[in-house]
This record gives sequence, C-alpha cells and structure tokens, in this order.
Amino acid sequence: MMGTGTAALLVSAAAGYWVLERAQTHTTGALKRVGQFIGWAIILSSFFCLVLCAQCAGQGKGGYGGKSWCPFTKSAPPPVQP
Repeated sequence: MMGTGTAALLVSAAAGYWVLERAQTHTTGALKRVGQFIGWAIILSSFFCLVLCAQCAGQGKGGYGGKSWCPFTKSAPPPVQP
C-alpha cells in the first residue's frame, strides 16, 4: 500500500511540474501567475505528503521524541521492545 501511495504522489509532483511548464508558455501575466501558483502548490503538497508517508513508514523507529503518529492512519505506533 505504501508503494502505491508513493508512486501516486510522485506522479502528482510530475503533473505539478507539467502545469508549471505550461504556465511558462502563457504571455498573459495573470494566467501565467495563476498557473505558476497552482503548479508550485501541487509540487510542494506532493513532497510534503511524501515526507509524511516516510514518517509513517518509520513508525516505531523513533521520530518526535521516540513517539510517532501517522496522520493517515491516526494510530499510535506499536510499543518499542527493549
């Protein structure tokens, strides 16, 4: 499941880059700025979600002072065995 979500986020980042590239072809100032904003928003949100997915994958291995919380599953990590 983690691999599918990661692949989808990478595809969405590529789509954001495509939107950003398409915005560069416009000569109208407002349309160009809106396209750039949307492109960057898609790229940044994709990478932010990738970071959250990586943090969720590392549950139980530390993070946030030894306690990890996944915003996708909203579950606490399993207890760490000494």
